[in-house]
Amino acid sequence: MADLAGKFVRFIAKYPGSLLAKTKITPNQITFFGFVVNCVVAYFIAQGQLSYFIVGILIWTAGFFDALDGSAARAAGRSSIFGNFWDSVLDRYADSVIYFGILVHFLKLGKMEYALLIVIAMAGSLMVSYTRAKAESLNVKCEVGLMPRSVRIIILGAGFCIGQVFWSAVIIAVLSHFTAAQRIFYVYKKLGR
Repeated sequence: MADLAGKFVRFIAKYPGSLLAKTKITPNQITFFGFVVNCVVAYFIAQGQLSYFIVGILIWTAGFFDALDGSAARAAGRSSIFGNFWDSVLDRYADSVIYFGILVHFLKLGKMEYALLIVIAMAGSLMVSYTRAKAESLNVKCEVGLMPRSVRIIILGAGFCIGQVFWSAVIIAVLSHFTAAQRIFYVYKKLGR
């Protein structure tokens, strides 16, 4: 299912990515613009002036840029090692800033249990990414697990859209740490002791 979600997002990003590839906009600029969009969305979330449904749509829109830059890079034949690094770093910042915006929103509302869940979900999300990055630095391709970034974005956006933010945060908090554990076990099996 996780792989299916990623493939679906890449599929819908393919056409707009190919259009952007025909412009002078570079994939690295798209990556940076995507990060800026995430910052703007996080600001609006923190302000708490939008309906949860709109917030969910904005989270999905901001997350879409994760697929758009890669799609444009492939279409233009401009994939690069630095571009991959740049994308990975800004994706972590984008995740963090969205979770921070949600954290501020719930702290303002005095919902401490929501705020705590968001912190746990953010830590798990970062660990999912870190375990993959560390594994790949050891020459182990590590894309296993239930909760890659595309799935986390889909679940978080859906939680806002249907007014079930608490349960989407529970799912991400639990399954992101489970995914990190899956990746640790996978690397252990690949590398042995």
